[in-house]
Amino acid sequence: MWISRPGCGAMCAALVVLCVVCPVNAAAAEQLRLTLPDALERANQRAPELVLADLQIRQVGARRAGAGILLPENPRITLEARPAVTGGSFLGDMGYAGNVTGLFDLGGAPSARVKEVERDVELANATRNIDRIDARLRVFLAYLEAQLAALRVSEARRGIELAERVLDAATKRIEAGAGAEFERASAEVELARVRVTEHAALREREQALMSLRDGLDLSESTELELTTAVESPEVLAPLQTFLQSAEKNHPDLLVIQARTEALIATRTRLNRELFPKLGLVAGVDAAPVSPIFGILGIVGELPVAQRNQGPRAVVAREIETEEARLDLQRRRIFRDIRAAWDAHGRRMSEYSVLSESALPAAERSFALAEAGWRAGRFDWFRVALAARDLVELRGARIEALAALWNARVVLARARGGDVP
Repeated sequence: MWISRPGCGAMCAALVVLCVVCPVNAAAAEQLRLTLPDALERANQRAPELVLADLQIRQVGARRAGAGILLPENPRITLEARPAVTGGSFLGDMGYAGNVTGLFDLGGAPSARVKEVERDVELANATRNIDRIDARLRVFLAYLEAQLAALRVSEARRGIELAERVLDAATKRIEAGAGAEFERASAEVELARVRVTEHAALREREQALMSLRDGLDLSESTELELTTAVESPEVLAPLQTFLQSAEKNHPDLLVIQARTEALIATRTRLNRELFPKLGLVAGVDAAPVSPIFGILGIVGELPVAQRNQGPRAVVAREIETEEARLDLQRRRIFRDIRAAWDAHGRRMSEYSVLSESALPAAERSFALAEAGWRAGRFDWFRVALAARDLVELRGARIEALAALWNARVVLARARGGDVP
């Protein structure tokens, strides 16, 4: 039996809307599990800068249209009216003349223009390769920062547990008459400090995740679950491997080489345009009070002056500049790779010492100091110092890990964007 009450209809309508909207909102919040290789692959396909780079390549390639035609200009037509001045009437004996002239580019310039466009497309592709590598490395750094921030959050929470344990012990000592209020106040300060560290790490992780969404062109509401751990980096290949790879695959060198080839194609086109254009002329001539004549002949440019002198001189200097730039950039890249490879080795040693020696020693030191303090053999300052050393060494271990991965970014560019 349906019972109608005031406001019941509005309430039912609200319930219906709620039931419809909630599933939609739940579905809108997409969840995505990402490994690091998956994220890098998605960057190759969805990075915003690559979308624009592809459009730029199409824009450059559009210059192929009409680049290879032999008739560089529209034919010209000339029409004349020739009224009689002597020997006939002005209008009755009106004569006329007309001709059509067309010039053809027969010196190889059309094919050179097509080749120039092809080299410019190759340059655009080389530039796109830089965008691709930068997009991959941006995604890699965002993924890495998110995972490192998660480690900082985890270590901060371990520090919170430690500080809460010390605070609880200090409270119990005060209640038992064996402690001082200073100990509890100091423990509260340390607890607050570690909580601030946790909030900072959470903020950094959210910022890194948003940067990752931007690099992959994902919705801001997409929930990301990152599954690749960053605590166990693989052993690096020998230095010579990275130097050889940089010689062939480093994007900066590839762009300089592509720009040089494009300039050489431009120089070839300018040289071929020096060849004079040749053409045909056809017409008719009907002078007043005279027979009608047909005209067929050839027409050509007279190369009596230099042409393209300025552009050819500029291109020649630009080619010299790019060749010098290639040598300078190659040496700079090799120095950067050597520095990054050496820095990675030092950071790996630092990370190993912190993980295998320093942290276990700090944990033992804190455990002994805490036990001695609870037993009344040590003062509060030993416990506070041991706790702070433990928290700081945990943070230093993560920072060494971050520096280790950052050194790999330079090496990744040497391998064409493949993260080592």
